Amino acid sequence: MRKHFTLILFFALLTGYTSAQEKTSTPVVAKATYFDVSPPLRDMVQSTNEVADRSWKEGYVKNITNTFSNPNEKADGYIEDPIRQSFFGAILTDTTIQNYDGVSMSGLVPPDTDGDVGPNNYFQVVNVRFAIYNKSGTMLLGPSLNSSIFSGLPHNSNDGDAVVLYDENADRWLFSQFSLPNYPNGPFYENVAISQTSDPTGSWYRYQFTFSDMPDYPKLSVWGDGYYMTIRRFSAGSLSWIGPAAVAMDRTQMLAGNPAATIITFNLPSSCDGPLSADCDSDFPPDSTPCPVCYLVGGTSPVIKINSFHADWTNPSNSTFTLANSVSVSPFSYFTGGAEINQKGTGTKLDPMSSKKIMFRMPFRKFTDHWSMLLSTTVKLTGSVAGIRWMEVRNTGSGWSLYQEGTYSPDTKHRWMGSIAMDSIGNIALGYSISSSAIYPAIRYTGRMNGDPLGVMTIAERGIFNGTGSQTYESRWGDYSAMNADPTEIGKFWYTQEYIAGGNWKTRIASFSFADLIALTIFATPDTLCLGSSQSTQLNAEPWGGSFAYTYSWTSDPPGFTSDQKSPVASPLISTQYFCTVNDGTQSKTDTIFVNVLPAPTAFAGNDTSYCWYVPAFVVSGEATNYTSLLWTTAGDGNFSNPSAATTTYIPGSGDRTSGSVTLTFSASITGRCPDTTSDDIFIILDPCTGISEPATVSLGVTIQPNPTKDNFLMTITGHKNSATSITITDIQGRTVFSENLRPDGVKMTKRIDVSNYSRGIYLVKVQTEGEFVTERLVIQ
Repeated sequence: MRKHFTLILFFALLTGYTSAQEKTSTPVVAKATYFDVSPPLRDMVQSTNEVADRSWKEGYVKNITNTFSNPNEKADGYIEDPIRQSFFGAILTDTTIQNYDGVSMSGLVPPDTDGDVGPNNYFQVVNVRFAIYNKSGTMLLGPSLNSSIFSGLPHNSNDGDAVVLYDENADRWLFSQFSLPNYPNGPFYENVAISQTSDPTGSWYRYQFTFSDMPDYPKLSVWGDGYYMTIRRFSAGSLSWIGPAAVAMDRTQMLAGNPAATIITFNLPSSCDGPLSADCDSDFPPDSTPCPVCYLVGGTSPVIKINSFHADWTNPSNSTFTLANSVSVSPFSYFTGGAEINQKGTGTKLDPMSSKKIMFRMPFRKFTDHWSMLLSTTVKLTGSVAGIRWMEVRNTGSGWSLYQEGTYSPDTKHRWMGSIAMDSIGNIALGYSISSSAIYPAIRYTGRMNGDPLGVMTIAERGIFNGTGSQTYESRWGDYSAMNADPTEIGKFWYTQEYIAGGNWKTRIASFSFADLIALTIFATPDTLCLGSSQSTQLNAEPWGGSFAYTYSWTSDPPGFTSDQKSPVASPLISTQYFCTVNDGTQSKTDTIFVNVLPAPTAFAGNDTSYCWYVPAFVVSGEATNYTSLLWTTAGDGNFSNPSAATTTYIPGSGDRTSGSVTLTFSASITGRCPDTTSDDIFIILDPCTGISEPATVSLGVTIQPNPTKDNFLMTITGHKNSATSITITDIQGRTVFSENLRPDGVKMTKRIDVSNYSRGIYLVKVQTEGEFVTERLVIQ
């Protein structure tokens, strides 16, 4: 990294601090300024003995440190960490599998050790050199200068800050480093290469992107729609701190070798230091899902600021960078600059390189029921001991929230320069440097299995390599290391980190496995039911590791459910917690899942009623409980002023008025949590309101039962005086639909009439004798 630190710059940075209310800029859109296709890398690498030109660095890669005051911090800059893990994990695991020396170089610090693993290769890169190995540890290519990958590009300077990533969804490799041929002036360049195949020793698509400000500390990540990058910007010439930036490069175009690949940049406020973009280690989330970009805000009320970077590749100027969530975490202190890491046999201390930075990488995984993202940073503990704060945030569909966190510091030794990763079933590995006045800087790791107690690294700390010396010529130790989950083998991780031997830094590459341990996750589908819906849930246990010969034991709270099946079905009547214990014959693991049973929604549309047919509109008012959404619908052709409100106005249509009635339905639903919907109908009669008057001396009597009716009714006629009697039924438009003459038969006559084939609505039934008539309304539903 081409960086310089002076007191003048330090005060400039302090005065450049701006409020957290600064707004993100509009997107800056550009194209690649150079593109070509390389010969096979195996044919063009430079000599393994060639030494990089370091004259501009004076042998050191110095870091421009910008530290800002925080109103939430105590005056002494120290906050007691409430979640410190002050004990070692007790679970013993397999020993390391591969463990061998990686790339080294004398006279240049720091190494900035990075690497990644694919199906067949491990690709390691330090600040200015790389090497490619097979997974047995045999070197296939290198060590060679990073610039050899970009041999033939203009402005190609071997200036470091290199990153290598394996894109497992494309089965391709991504490699980058910045190029600063005009340092400290611009323009500056970022060289990015994409392997044409899964073989990293073959040919590469090579891109060069131009920046007017120095793009320091470029950290790349893989996302579905782009290769994302975060940088720390310093102005050309003066190298004054400007602020970070988030960058997106069109992944689809670059994988296809499109020479004019698009790049979108958002320049961020100077107050948000050390952001990282999410690096996806699983299947991608749905298309167009924004890439999370995070940074930490420290103090007594620290938060993770999770931003959504939406790259619109169709119209890049419409791209957005917005704050999605502010996730609160437990208080922590961080080192504000200077060397505080003790080493054995020397008074020279090492720089913990904390300053609120999220340590590379920030891995992302998509699981069946949630998305997960891991973050880690170096924190300051009692006695200025360095520890590692790690955090897991999850998104179950309603935004990001904290799932678990811990600060790993089981004794008084310093642990820093961490890197964290998660495998495809949720196991976590954490690697780091460790040092104290009693030991030389060494490389170790710990971890936890999915289902272990939250916030705890349960796996016993294991060593990868013990250094044989301390670094006495420079306090800079490094900026990052690399922990990665093997994409082809669950429970296997790879880690690369630096150490000191013979007075110079060296690097180590190691793999290790958690395969001898049982990991367990259980889940329920669905995990929310509605009371009274006759629904059931499928419980599922997914164990991994151990002997793989499992037995299962399910129980519940409240008690009543037991099973020895892997995936039993449960039908809880109330909210229930289910427990599953899996045993492989020598060890067991227990996990739990909570199934929520919600009361079903209720809906009442109101009592059936009538309105005169000429009324232009009328109000209906429903009542509901246990709902998240409401909806009015009609069987007719009218419409509602607001169909989603409990109380709304209905405007009858012409068809409603013609039929003389309409049925309205009121529904209450628990959307998003439960599929149940409860509905109720209200029947509205659109009465003709004809004002029919009958003779005052009428002795003729007519009754209709039932009324309303759906299929037939019984008519009873009295007072007809044995005279000729006729029955006529007309609809609301006056059309006769039934008529019949009856012969007098005693004092009372009855007639059953079938109306099952008639349309629903209001009808007029007229009974007439020689001197009298009676009209009654008939409602057919």
